[in-house]
Amino acid sequence: MLVGVNGIALAPTLEQRCFLAYPRLPGGYVAPSEWRPFGPGDTIDAVVLTATAPDHAFKIILNNIKDPLVPIVSFLPDERQCIDTAGASERLAWARAYEIHSRLQELPPSIRHSARPEDILLARMYSRNEGLKPVYDTTSRDLVRYPVAGALANVSETATALFEKGYLVRSFFDRIHCCPQCRSGHMSVREECHSCLSPHIREELVVHHFQCAHEAPESHFRTGSGFECPKCARTLRHIGLDYDKPGSITCCQDCGAINDKPNVGFKCIDCEAHSAADQVPARTWYTYSMTSAGMHRVLHEKEAPGTSSKPEPDRFHILLEYAQREQREFGSLYQVARVTFANRKMIEAKDIRLWEQSMLLIRDVLHSALREVDAIREDHDGFLILMPRTDPAGAMRAMAQIASRAASVLKIDPGFDYSLLDGLTVRSAHDRAA
Repeated sequence: MLVGVNGIALAPTLEQRCFLAYPRLPGGYVAPSEWRPFGPGDTIDAVVLTATAPDHAFKIILNNIKDPLVPIVSFLPDERQCIDTAGASERLAWARAYEIHSRLQELPPSIRHSARPEDILLARMYSRNEGLKPVYDTTSRDLVRYPVAGALANVSETATALFEKGYLVRSFFDRIHCCPQCRSGHMSVREECHSCLSPHIREELVVHHFQCAHEAPESHFRTGSGFECPKCARTLRHIGLDYDKPGSITCCQDCGAINDKPNVGFKCIDCEAHSAADQVPARTWYTYSMTSAGMHRVLHEKEAPGTSSKPEPDRFHILLEYAQREQREFGSLYQVARVTFANRKMIEAKDIRLWEQSMLLIRDVLHSALREVDAIREDHDGFLILMPRTDPAGAMRAMAQIASRAASVLKIDPGFDYSLLDGLTVRSAHDRAA
């Protein structure tokens, strides 16, 4: 009888699972009765690694299986992606493969054999009976990976889409800075020279000579084993009487520049791009677990009652439809303005954090200047603003007031521009934003 992962005996079954062993089972080794080596025409139900497979061989195995849900277990320790359990014991490896395959059999065919990333991710979470938990991995370009996701690409984006549909819930894991050039998470944070950006810097104490008031780095005063003022050539003997050391400075060993404090910069280990601290974006990573709606989706091929894969209409959508009905029925005018920023790319390239903070101020300006009945929605390059029961002249006056108020609170010129959209353009812009 096969023993489960938690020590619970699994129910006996006459059905045998087929396994692929790499490179082969040891001589004289007898697999559990529930398993047999796969043969011609068989479907591989599990992969069993009896030795550490080289990376190239492991990739060939994954490519030949072509099934992203098949369990892969190893008799030896192996922390590579796609391996479901490794190194615990051979008995537990077989039990883990059996458990995963049994849960896969519970899935409806449309989920079990789906090629959609969302279905694959939900199916892997269900079959492994685990949440989507990130781990740090220095071999990953992102510096973070999700082991349960297997070989699935763009896991974070797929999980976010499932979260927005209500199939997953999430909690904060970490916030990791990434390279603005190649998006790698392998960033070296370093102190460096303000002038030449070299990290070859040294902190040095400052010496203050009381009699002539000269201040300079300690190395400028030192002569052999004593101190001598480089300005007046007097010998300094007693700290507290002749001189003191009021603080320290940073000296660059490459260009000789001196500053009170070093600069902080980022260098990408992968592409070697250098970025200032205010140019480096951060990416937030989450831990995910499945909701009851997600469980219903993965087991019943459709949304649970009362749920939908389509996002609920937002306030902008609802008010726009209402304004359009009012116009058809009563002739009431409404206006939709588009706000764009001509200098966005230039400012983002120079200081992405300054741009993000400026956008927060712009949102504050919009909310304070508009009426409660108006609605705002982010567009791909700015904002859409809905103003019900407003004629074009009134809308232009409101936008001019917003532009003036934005100019008074921003430290930068974002290239604020606005225009009113006609009905056809409104529908196109709204569909794109949705």
